[in-house]
Amino acid sequence: MQRRIFVGISIPDDIKKRIFHFVEKELKKLPVAWSRKENYHITLNFLGFTLEEKIPELRDAIREATSKQKSFELEFFCVEAGPSEKSKRLMWITGKEDQELNTLKSRLDKSLGEVYKKRRKYIPHITLGRIKKGSRDVIQQDFELKREINFSVPVLSVELFESKYEKGKRIYYVLESFPLAF
Repeated sequence: MQRRIFVGISIPDDIKKRIFHFVEKELKKLPVAWSRKENYHITLNFLGFTLEEKIPELRDAIREATSKQKSFELEFFCVEAGPSEKSKRLMWITGKEDQELNTLKSRLDKSLGEVYKKRRKYIPHITLGRIKKGSRDVIQQDFELKREINFSVPVLSVELFESKYEKGKRIYYVLESFPLAF
């Protein structure tokens, strides 16, 4: 059996609520299929459909990558359409570059090895929703100004998530949490 797997960072509930209220107040009218607040997270490595028997190997790789990583905070500063100027498919909150995050990401990429293929430069972000097809031009015209939102996320652990589609909703389950050193 295959499971849809990714590695990420959980966001505390109080920050999820703040983000959700911001979306409701500032962005709700945009033609976007908004994510549920329970699903807000920071993806580090999307592994896709993975054989069940590979999951213990992934757990070991993540444990190795996180074993010497110190905890840190990530700063986020604005909502924008991405992932690039030419391809605006998502609405997300962009995070600032961070040396500790770069170190963690590099360790994860190395530990996950051939399981994970790096696709593009990593930009820390929290996905808020997918821009509806047929509306991408509208977003590009109407959403030229970035919306400012400032907050920090404490990174105390890394999670191995499973993504499931249940009862018409995408739901993310934490399979295991890997605490970082303090």
